[in-house]
Amino acid sequence: MRAHVPLVAVVGLVIGLILGMELHLQASVSQNLPYERFVAMTNLLQQRQDLHAALLAEIVQLQRAPAPTVAARALQAKERALAKAKAAAGLSPYTGAGIVLTLNDSTLPTQFGVDPNEYLLHDEDLLTVIDDLNSAGAKAISLNGIRLIATSDVHCAGAVVSVGGERTSIPVTILAAGNPAALKKSLDGPAGEMALLSLYGIRIDLHESSRLTVPAYTPPRAGRG
Repeated sequence: MRAHVPLVAVVGLVIGLILGMELHLQASVSQNLPYERFVAMTNLLQQRQDLHAALLAEIVQLQRAPAPTVAARALQAKERALAKAKAAAGLSPYTGAGIVLTLNDSTLPTQFGVDPNEYLLHDEDLLTVIDDLNSAGAKAISLNGIRLIATSDVHCAGAVVSVGGERTSIPVTILAAGNPAALKKSLDGPAGEMALLSLYGIRIDLHESSRLTVPAYTPPRAGRG
């Protein structure tokens, strides 16, 4: 409201001058004047009264309008809320500390009595890793550059990995943004998923990063998936 004070003061001064003129005109009209001059002064008085009413209406409008600083703050708040919503939906990239995890099929020779599929990376392995990372507070996760969101599904068919309708292949590199120590601990403990995969020789490269960028989510393109 403070931004409008000078303008309101000016308008008020103008109204005061108009009122003074109106009083003078009314006194003049009340006297014996020639008819033509009487009509002219009556019209002039009506014009002053109309201007007076218009200025009063402008003051009311200015008083009701939000100050520029209030409008700017409201816009900034909306922009922050939109940015937060986009980040939560995975629609914007996320940059911060985190971990980088690369997984690949085993190169160990299969042992007698062990299912050869145990030496391969499967979707349930990837889903377990993703669930563990989310439980450890991951802010954003991607798999081979594909951003994962709440509705993303992961399926494996041989060396082909389908992530939310997008196809990629093994090996897979997972970026997870968040507290590096907490994320690494969720996978690298004695009872963690990495220990289980290591039993079958699944190749694992897990390290912390002080800065990485998880890309934004993009819907699958038509004809892919």
